[in-house]
Amino acid sequence: MAKHIGNQLPAEVIAALDGRDLEGKFGKTYLIMTTDQDGTPRPCMLSAGEMLVNRPDAIRLALWPGSRTGANLARGGRVVACYVAPETVLYIRGKSRALAAWDNPKIDRFEILVESVESDGHEGLPVVHGIEFTADDAARKPMMDSWLPVLDALRAP
Repeated sequence: MAKHIGNQLPAEVIAALDGRDLEGKFGKTYLIMTTDQDGTPRPCMLSAGEMLVNRPDAIRLALWPGSRTGANLARGGRVVACYVAPETVLYIRGKSRALAAWDNPKIDRFEILVESVESDGHEGLPVVHGIEFTADDAARKPMMDSWLPVLDALRAP
């Protein structure tokens, strides 16, 4: 059973999504869950190059324009972000809000305002790794280069 641990992001999450050391964070993926207008759950996986924590009570997100997840976030709905790492499972619950438009790169910007953080650990059954992706060398560098302007956009007011 998940246990409430606070209403601010733990240091581990802040460090994972601080926009630094992208080489070391390449492949790490985080799941967010929104709800479509008809109540259907909508999962979305984002990388450390598409999420940014610049204060302990919020997570900023960058999505492609026109996505269904973006539409859900723009409505100001409820969101659950799942942070899964070795020996750590956290559910970050909050309310979404759209941020001002950003033209370069063409992304939609959102913020999850954190309302609660829950830990879902099970003694004797540790999680051994989070959700991850990989890419060959030809795709890796261009992808990481594309994250830099996205993170700059997420740092902007």
